[in-house]
Amino acid sequence: MSPVAKSILDVEGVNPRIVADLGQIEFTIRHVRDDVADHYSEADLEEAYRLIMANQISGSQFRQIVDQAQYTAQSLFFDDIIVLLFSSESHQAVFASFDYREDFPIFKIIDQATDSTSAN
Repeated sequence: MSPVAKSILDVEGVNPRIVADLGQIEFTIRHVRDDVADHYSEADLEEAYRLIMANQISGSQFRQIVDQAQYTAQSLFFDDIIVLLFSSESHQAVFASFDYREDFPIFKIIDQATDSTSAN
């Protein structure tokens, strides 16, 4: 398990829906919350993986355009879900989704994930 995935799972008071390590050619689900496990088929997860990795590649080009070589996390806010994507330079990433709530500790999660990569 990557240090970032582990750090996300260790954040107190947060129960992720899904946490996955994304590699260059495959992904590994590290955690799926019981109440959402039946919502996602293997085909759904595979399609999501392909879309995320395609976004990672195009995102590298976008970061160059806006003169930002590195970002800490990409966040996507939906009506009732928050997705955080932590990428590395080698087209690897950690995907984590959470239930959206007003007091969601987004910066606590980002800081803990960032600290986990600094420690290694």
